[in-house]
Amino acid sequence: MLAIGLYALVAFAVIFGGGILGLLIGKVMHERHRGDATQKVVQTAMGTVSLVAALVLGLLVATAKDKFDTNNKQTEEFAASLMSLNRELVNYGPDTDAIKSVLRKYAIAKIAANWPGENGPKPAPGDPPAWQLLENIRQDLRAMAPHSEAQRLVMASALETTTDLTKATWLQVAQESDHVPHPFVVVLMVWLCVLFVSFGIFAPRNATVVAALFVCALAIAGAVFLIVDMDEPFNGTITVSPAPMQDALARMSVP
Repeated sequence: MLAIGLYALVAFAVIFGGGILGLLIGKVMHERHRGDATQKVVQTAMGTVSLVAALVLGLLVATAKDKFDTNNKQTEEFAASLMSLNRELVNYGPDTDAIKSVLRKYAIAKIAANWPGENGPKPAPGDPPAWQLLENIRQDLRAMAPHSEAQRLVMASALETTTDLTKATWLQVAQESDHVPHPFVVVLMVWLCVLFVSFGIFAPRNATVVAALFVCALAIAGAVFLIVDMDEPFNGTITVSPAPMQDALARMSVP
């Protein structure tokens, strides 16, 4: 959370500082460099920079939002798979009571790992990590000996669900390192700083102009904050909701 806020603060400082620097440069710049012809050329050049910066900013926001939405959907599907697996174990019979207990421990461990600040049951000090609990469930299911065709079908479905859960678990681990390219954000801030310098050079030096530059820089810094924040779906201020997983855990406690 601190790193996310720092990114936004740096973005604001760089962009607003560029505007103030432009005002200072304009104050000492010789009048022959502030003519209408010069201003038109600078405005045309900066219009190109502004267009490219807007495209990159939109791309980064869309990329971060897509990652957030993907993780949100995966969490919902993960919770649905947990509830489905629990019902399969219930349908199999009392022989799976021990496996159901491990499955509940797994759900608790998964929630605690992704949302450590959430209230609710916590893993016991001696419990294995979540991935190990899931592996134990798969091994226990494979060791079961169905006594009827119905139990065999239920067991096949349960094993398929655990395979899906395993794939989803490791996919989530792999996506943790898949971030929005931060060099893009840095280059974007440099472009915006140059753009604001050009704004300040030809702008009148009064409180209204400073206020306008301040508000504009604050708005862009807010967009940078959203990009970095949504790029970490389980941290920060905008996070994937734990409600589906918590609901799945609650349903596991119901016979």
